[in-house]
Amino acid sequence: MTGRPAVDQARPVTTADFTVHSFDADAFGLLSPAALAGYLQEAAGRSADALGFGFAALNRLGATWVLARQRVVLDGPVRSGDVLTVETWPAGLDRLAALRDFVLKLDGVEIGRALTTWFALDVRTRRPVRPDRILPERLHAQPPHVLPLSEPPPPELTTPELERRFQVRLADIDGNQHVTNASYVAWVLEAVDEACWRGQRLAALDLQFLAECHLGSFVRSRSSARGDGTRLHAVVREEDGKELARARTTWAPRG
Repeated sequence: MTGRPAVDQARPVTTADFTVHSFDADAFGLLSPAALAGYLQEAAGRSADALGFGFAALNRLGATWVLARQRVVLDGPVRSGDVLTVETWPAGLDRLAALRDFVLKLDGVEIGRALTTWFALDVRTRRPVRPDRILPERLHAQPPHVLPLSEPPPPELTTPELERRFQVRLADIDGNQHVTNASYVAWVLEAVDEACWRGQRLAALDLQFLAECHLGSFVRSRSSARGDGTRLHAVVREEDGKELARARTTWAPRG
């Protein structure tokens, strides 16, 4: 267990269990980060629906939720066959953003944490809607977070060492008609060398979403190793050079 503050008991905590099936695992039998992103999104959706401000409720207002930043820390591996428990709760407002915390558990033991940042977006103008008009006032204040809110976002990648090229597929598009966050996770992690892929697992991910991407575009996923054991990443749209996402990853030996 970590030394982080206890969950604010006044916060409505939603719990969801996910069995890690073989199709959610990578070539080495560990839960793939893209599948984990799907678990987090599903748990968040269930929580927001139960509290009355989920996607369906926002759609009736002409708005939708979009993920702006996702930070995940995994203390150990999650394997095929494990049952991963995801606890999540709304974690207050930060200007135009709504925050959400997660705790990940195996057999009741905490093995990871996540902090996500969301914008409520007007579906017509694609501009943010103030979240204090959507979330009840009792959820506006920030409780202690499971990860430090002060952590700066990933910096710009200026000298890429690796690059992979992809075309946006039908399978990459979500209900908001743009590329889903899980596809960005998969693209980011493709831009690593084979030695890293075979010998290490993802221990931490900080992924910031900068712009939308749509069906048919080509993207380039780039990365570069840093001396501190992390990698920096960028996902760039090929046709106009627009940077779509930045990420910082940390790796640990596969165990």
